[in-house]
Parts: sequence; C-alpha cells; structure tokens
Amino acid sequence: MVPRLHIVLWNANGLARHVAELKAYLTLRDVDIMLISETHFTSKSFIRIPQYTVYDTQHPDGTVHGGTAIIIKSNIKHHLHGHYNQAHL
Repeated sequence: MVPRLHIVLWNANGLARHVAELKAYLTLRDVDIMLISETHFTSKSFIRIPQYTVYDTQHPDGTVHGGTAIIIKSNIKHHLHGHYNQAHL
C-alpha cells in the first residue's frame, strides 16, 4: 500500500477561539499537515497540540490580524528552514 499524506488548508479567522474544534478535527481526520491562515496570533498567544509541532507567524505590526500556522504531525521528519515575516504577505 502506498503511504498517503493528508494535508488540510483552513482560514481560521482567529484560531484561539477554535482550538478545541481544531484538536478534534486533527484526531478525527488523522491530519498529517495543516496549513492555517488568519490565526490572529500576537507575541502573547500560541497553541500546543499533543503529537504535533506548531510553527506560527504573527503580523509584523504585532496587532491581532493576519498570521499563519503550520501544524505537522510529530512523527513526520521535518525542520524549520527559516523564518519569513512581511506585512504584505
């Protein structure tokens, strides 16, 4: 059997208020990688999810808008290549 990779894209429009829903979805759908836009995180907000590694960026002006997150199942070999954060992206 050929291994599969389950990748999901989601525009959260504020991730902090959807953490319980996110954790349930990751487990129920056995998601390997999740790409999230509009996290609305600041330097004081973050999430942790068991069995996953979470990489996130905040909008450079530090306010609650924009932002991204990449959530990767911990058993998938990966590394952070660099950190790129621009207001126009």
